[in-house]
Amino acid sequence: MNRGAAPFGAFNAKKMSALEVASSFVEPPAFRALAGVDHCYLIGPRGSGKTTLLKMLQGESLSAWQGRNANAVREQVRYSAIFLPADELWASQTSNSNGHAAFVAQMLYSFIETVLYRTGETESDEAVHLPAKLTPEQESLFVQQCAEAWGLELRTYTLIGMLNAIDLFLLRLVDGTGPGTQLGAGGGIALLLFGIRAFNRVTGQLNHRWALLLDEMEIAPRAIHEEVVGFVRGGAGNLILKLSMSPFDRYMHSFGVHGGPIPGHDFQTFYLTGLARREIWRFTNGLWNEALHSRGLAHTSLAKALGNSLIVQENSLRDAKAQENVLRQVLRRAVADDRSFASWIDRQDIDIESFDNLTYNRRSATLRKIFPLLVFRQSVMRFVNGRPVGRSRKKTFEPFTGASAVVTALEGNPRWIKSAFSQMLDYYDERTNSVSAGFQYDALDGLANRFEALLRVLPRRNGEQTDALPVTALVDRVATYFHEQNTAQFSADPQNCFTVDGNTDSTVLDALVMGLYAGAFVQVRDRRSSAVLSDFRGQRFRLAYLLGVREGKEFPLRLGKDAKLQSILADLSKPRHTTHRTDESRSVAPEQLGFDQI
Repeated sequence: MNRGAAPFGAFNAKKMSALEVASSFVEPPAFRALAGVDHCYLIGPRGSGKTTLLKMLQGESLSAWQGRNANAVREQVRYSAIFLPADELWASQTSNSNGHAAFVAQMLYSFIETVLYRTGETESDEAVHLPAKLTPEQESLFVQQCAEAWGLELRTYTLIGMLNAIDLFLLRLVDGTGPGTQLGAGGGIALLLFGIRAFNRVTGQLNHRWALLLDEMEIAPRAIHEEVVGFVRGGAGNLILKLSMSPFDRYMHSFGVHGGPIPGHDFQTFYLTGLARREIWRFTNGLWNEALHSRGLAHTSLAKALGNSLIVQENSLRDAKAQENVLRQVLRRAVADDRSFASWIDRQDIDIESFDNLTYNRRSATLRKIFPLLVFRQSVMRFVNGRPVGRSRKKTFEPFTGASAVVTALEGNPRWIKSAFSQMLDYYDERTNSVSAGFQYDALDGLANRFEALLRVLPRRNGEQTDALPVTALVDRVATYFHEQNTAQFSADPQNCFTVDGNTDSTVLDALVMGLYAGAFVQVRDRRSSAVLSDFRGQRFRLAYLLGVREGKEFPLRLGKDAKLQSILADLSKPRHTTHRTDESRSVAPEQLGFDQI
């Protein structure tokens, strides 16, 4: 019986407690390095697992985690983590000082919550990670010191009394019944450091480290951002900052110049997109095992449950003769159906009936290289008199089913993976321990369509101005271009990526930024790429592979040659006029983000 795939929001770690996050946590490749003692920037689009990774550094999560490497990570993390979730209150205040005060108040509130956890004053049944003892007298002394430094009035000098005072401060800040904007006027992190040192002194743990975990830094206004990055460059040694952010930072001009922090020296960066295939496979397989366990199903490997499509079957066959037969079968059909391919292979002077005259290297560089392209074309196209004329009426699922294709399409995005596996397991056949190709495709297609629907409701970066370009207009134009590149005259090197021209219109860049935030576009990084993307000129991008599953916009789930973005957009209606804005005016207002469901 179909129970229906869970909505994206059900897998949003922002809405889960630390214990809930730990109970289903599958360790991704970046986690051990992220858990170190360096300042870190965790970079990825919505749904890529940033919040989960930060929450897993909290003491409650570490104590509850039962994974294979849990003990090792608990030993590695010798700092107390303060998790500060993003809050649009920081930017919804009309006053910049009020927004900063809200940020500071919430940071101090989270600090006191961590103190409560470490001193055992929480309801958790798990052993406390890095516990600290605090007598009533010490608690009163600590709270009095903080209240004086933070400018708060308390009725009772207890940790709970401090939380009540901060709550009252925030309430008055929102409704405007009290001033209160003096909190953090001289720097919020300085107030946090005072509290950290006061607690370390009163507990006799003078050298104890703490970590501030700041989620979704992209919604933080400039004042907060600059305070944070300033600390990364020259802050105190007993506080580590670990920040999550979108793939594009509107304030990255403050890094690496004028004494700003330098990536790779002052902080480490970890990307959650564009991971190595082996890392993506290992992580996706772990989430598959977790999905089976949550349903009470016996363990079956992902490869066995989903099988493999023809696109990878030729490589997976161990017998050389069997590989040749599969390859020859596809080549014969392509020559018979596709006149442009027949001409191409004739120019290559290749006899598909005999591979004996081909060296191994030439076979790999030509025939095996084009094999996936031929399977793709035969799956989504139909030919009349040797010419492509449209989509096949008997479309097959070969390019988008099987374990390899499913893993590639989901790109290691935990929210996508969980949603797709949830739907697939609704149709899991326990007799064969498998999910049929049709149901695999349905899960990916449904996920792609829901993702597209969410992209359609994204706000435009410059509001409702008539010249603003919707994200979906850019996404669909790029997808259509790649689809045409792969379904027109045969090319052994079709274009599947694009680079951004230096004179690209600002409305296009706005849509590209929003698409990066949402995960519709992915930067193709290499060794020359900057640590954090701040300038699009000359940078290489592709579409999320999930968007290549959609009907009529299919493209192969692989990299290809680059096209200029201007060429792709040649047929797109031009905006009414080009506007030029400074870096500051390009910033995305928090109320414009709206990605909670993605």
